[in-house]
Amino acid sequence: MIRSLALLFVSAFLAAGAQPIPVVLDTDIGDDIDDALALAAALQSPELKVLAVTTVLQQGPRRADLTYRILEMYGRTDVPVGVGAEQTLLGKPGNDFVKQTDQLPADYHMPGPRRNGVQLMVDTIMKSPEKVTVLAYGPTTNVALALRAEPRIKDKIERVVLMNGVFFHAGLEYNTYRDPEASQIVYNSGLPVVAVGLDVTMKCMLTLDQLDQMEKSPYENVRFLRKLIASWQNGNAQQRPILHDPLAILVTFRPALVEMEAGAVQVETKGEPGVSYGLTSFRASPNGVVHVCRDVKAGEAVDLFVSRVIAAPRKP
Repeated sequence: MIRSLALLFVSAFLAAGAQPIPVVLDTDIGDDIDDALALAAALQSPELKVLAVTTVLQQGPRRADLTYRILEMYGRTDVPVGVGAEQTLLGKPGNDFVKQTDQLPADYHMPGPRRNGVQLMVDTIMKSPEKVTVLAYGPTTNVALALRAEPRIKDKIERVVLMNGVFFHAGLEYNTYRDPEASQIVYNSGLPVVAVGLDVTMKCMLTLDQLDQMEKSPYENVRFLRKLIASWQNGNAQQRPILHDPLAILVTFRPALVEMEAGAVQVETKGEPGVSYGLTSFRASPNGVVHVCRDVKAGEAVDLFVSRVIAAPRKP
């Protein structure tokens, strides 16, 4: 059953032809390093057409500054950036620290007025001549708010690809438990959802040799990513990035990297914080519109990621 589902999913991608997939990226960039790496992977993948980037969680303006700086590095300042929700749906406090902005030039700010991220998401999707894939690799607050603010976007969304959840063993995943109510809304929206969870992402880790390769790169964009990694390492040079969010990027256009299973996902929104609140449970069903990733070709995924991000900026 898993294999047949994967083949059907691949066939759907192939049927779409060779046109780039229009995507909106939604990110809590600046905390863990994988968000910045995911943005770079998306920009470096000709299979994707990045229409907009929105930030989520506290310090949204600084997250937007970091996003714009990466877009500058890749010659993609044509991509609009929006500052999304800084609080979860229930307004739960957080202590998010956007440390990687320490690699921005002194007094650096993205130009122009700050755009509302939820409105940017809605407008981008509604104005697109093609259906849009929403690629959300932070808490799904913005996506839930957009679905509530403008229900018509459901007809304009091809699917939602998430880095979210853990499905085949016990555990909590940050993007889910940071805003379980938002995750529940997205999983139960009726939209096709692909969920890349900790079951597979934990198997995808960069090597120290690959980090060294980035540090010695002749390209400024690659060296900047390496500086962000160093900031995230915070003095621990042996700490290696796990490709949580980049795997969601890659699966969007290369679904054969993973084994998927169809079904439904429920998120615990009444449990004890730190124990059961935010747990994801998966129920397999051949008619389910949610596909969760069960396994990954980890070596192939890491190699694909590295081949993209160590290259010179791609011309769109």
